[in-house]
Amino acid sequence: MSKARIYARNLAANWIGHGANMVVMFFLSPFIIHTLGKTEYGIWGLVTVLTGYMGIFDLGVRASTGRHIALYLGRDDHEAVDETVRTGLGLYSFMGCLILAASVGLGWAFPRIFTSLPPAYCTLVRLLLPVMAFNLMFSAYGAVFSCVLAAHERFDLARSADLTVLAVRTAGIILALKWGYGIVGLAFSTVLCNLVAIGLNAALARRVYPRLKTWPLMLARTRVRELFGYGVWAFISAIGGKLVGQTDLIVVGALISVPAVTVYSVGAMLIYYTNTFIGHIGSTFFPSVQRATARGAMGDARWLFLRQVRLGLLLGLPVFIGFAVFGQPFIRLWMSGPRFAEDAVVQAALVMGLLAASKIVALHTIGAGGLLNALGHVRFNSLTSIANAVVNLGLSLFFVLVLDWGLVGVAAGTLASAILSRMFFVPWYACRKAGMNWNRFLVQNFAKGAVSAGMIAGWYLLVRSLVPGNTWVMFGLQVTLALAGYVPIALFFLVPANDRRRVFRILRILPMDAA
Repeated sequence: MSKARIYARNLAANWIGHGANMVVMFFLSPFIIHTLGKTEYGIWGLVTVLTGYMGIFDLGVRASTGRHIALYLGRDDHEAVDETVRTGLGLYSFMGCLILAASVGLGWAFPRIFTSLPPAYCTLVRLLLPVMAFNLMFSAYGAVFSCVLAAHERFDLARSADLTVLAVRTAGIILALKWGYGIVGLAFSTVLCNLVAIGLNAALARRVYPRLKTWPLMLARTRVRELFGYGVWAFISAIGGKLVGQTDLIVVGALISVPAVTVYSVGAMLIYYTNTFIGHIGSTFFPSVQRATARGAMGDARWLFLRQVRLGLLLGLPVFIGFAVFGQPFIRLWMSGPRFAEDAVVQAALVMGLLAASKIVALHTIGAGGLLNALGHVRFNSLTSIANAVVNLGLSLFFVLVLDWGLVGVAAGTLASAILSRMFFVPWYACRKAGMNWNRFLVQNFAKGAVSAGMIAGWYLLVRSLVPGNTWVMFGLQVTLALAGYVPIALFFLVPANDRRRVFRILRILPMDAA
């Protein structure tokens, strides 16, 4: 199979898998929110965020394991691959104890951090956090086997396992809520899904890589040193990523209220899911980028980087601008019900618009972090991630505590930090280390992206002003017209000339022998 087809297959598999998650989230979220109510859903959101924070105890081992499996497969060093896998599993077993202890401590501290928590829920939270800690450890085990599949570029198999797990989780959540188990049922359904994921990913990893060994677990000194040597900086990056992506909910819950977490989550939910969807571009291309840099083929690595930027702009601009422009009518339709009033709709839409803008300004950085990691500049990515997180948290606190902007202030902090910390510095450094012309990159990617964004936003606003979106049918018409106008903008501003000619030939607009 050609490289182009492999990339297409893997990217399609990742998008289908994540798209299925988005579809389930779209239909399931209103059911969960209206069943639990704002308070219980807010508690569930905070428990999920705190569990994510406990994941930093892996000290970057998850990211490092995936990177070294791909690296040693590229070098055809199967003994090192075996030691990396078994050492990764061994480290997770040890760190699971630390995570469990942390979950117990957080359970007792929870009511003191989130003072608006009703006293009746204190005992429940102390039960939920240890359960979710076990879930985190099971997720880490499954991730090691998924790394083996990713290193072999078998994202299709990894996503097929994910789709099976998604079906189990969806059925579990619906039954748990229908039978009245509430957030306890959500937690145990999640644990069950990760146990299923471990078995499926392990079986598929052995199918792709028959040499795979998982027992006995080991803590080989050389591999531990490697995993932590790379992983400590990946760990710092993970801290920054969690602060940027999840501290918003902590700030909302601690400084505003627990029910306000639900309103913010509704505005942020689709943004984060879509950002992960776009981020699959980087994770899909990374194994190839890593192998290209390992063999010194920098021309291939640069080409792969630019491909990722263009794909990010092509897919990210229409979606994130759509969230910013059509967010309010969408949320009004999506969350219609007595537990989500009009004032909540307006606030959630403002949050959605600001968070969408924070993703738009960083679209041209897609692939830069992966390229730098492949070149060994993980420290730079880590420090940049931490700087972004610190600026984000500081500005969010300032906007909430000093300017009293409420939920809007938390989202505004995320937007401002993205502009200050990532908009130019990260792609500039990637271009410098990869030997690329920075000015040419700006003209061909950032400038064209900015012009396209302005034209797309103008067209979307015109569509919204002409077509009301007060029903799902009319909203669908809005989206259809918006995307119809986006296509020619994308073709002439975002699609490279060679690819544009290829598209025209396929559509028979150009003769087959056109240059």
